[in-house]
Amino acid sequence: MAKKRKEYGKSQWVMVWYKLCENKFALVSLCIVVLMILMAIFAPLIAPYPFDEQNYEAVMVDPSLQHPFGTDQFGRDILSRIIYGSRYTIFIGFGCMLCSGLAGVTLGILAAYYPKLDNPIMRFLDVFGSIPDMPLLMCLILIMGLNLRNLLIALAIYYTPGFARITRSKVLSLRTEEYVEASIALGASDRHILIRHILPNAMAPIIVRFTLSTGGSILEAAALSFIGMGIQAPAPEWGLMISQGKQFLSSYWYMSIIPGVAIVILTYALNYMGDGLRDALDPRLNH
Repeated sequence: MAKKRKEYGKSQWVMVWYKLCENKFALVSLCIVVLMILMAIFAPLIAPYPFDEQNYEAVMVDPSLQHPFGTDQFGRDILSRIIYGSRYTIFIGFGCMLCSGLAGVTLGILAAYYPKLDNPIMRFLDVFGSIPDMPLLMCLILIMGLNLRNLLIALAIYYTPGFARITRSKVLSLRTEEYVEASIALGASDRHILIRHILPNAMAPIIVRFTLSTGGSILEAAALSFIGMGIQAPAPEWGLMISQGKQFLSSYWYMSIIPGVAIVILTYALNYMGDGLRDALDPRLNH
């Protein structure tokens, strides 16, 4: 029986993969995200120059063969800074989603499976969910201080209620399934039921939420860096690069436009990939 269930699980995810491959936009978006991740991992091998190397003989150089994306006001190669900046952007996006996902899923499961904890947990999360994103993030960062760790914590706090709500909703529907009731009747522990039966069947909406929210967290991190409340100079974070180049926008447009385009490409790719995953994981569409 366990072997059959394992084979069914494999075939289910294979079917999801084939369904995702049928969506050309989602497949292209997946390739873009993978390339961005590889670029971040192998940045020292790909970048033509160190991201912080200053060359005052090549200040404000227009895009050329030597500097395909030009240079900034300190003579730093913008292409190299874009490549290294992908590390910050991807780490922030996926790092805060991992933290908020773990926290939100745990709280959502506890709230749905243990009725006594439902009201205290959800009302506590409603406090954070009722505050607009930027005021909440700015207040948290001002309280904790300006650094990468606190930026991740602030973003994780903001996104945790969303994961908790979607997990709670899914677990509430799964609690009444026959296989869960059968496990309870057989005397299975809560831990066994949650880990072996409920959590695997609740993963589809959680994965979609993770993918779609990653793009939003990247935009918010870039916005915070743009106003000076995120990543600090001289780090080559894309939002910070846009902020540093805005004063030269009329004459040297590429200093702000190129990192802005990089953010748009990554966030759109994540959103299209999330849409494709949502369609592929929807059982109503997998016939």
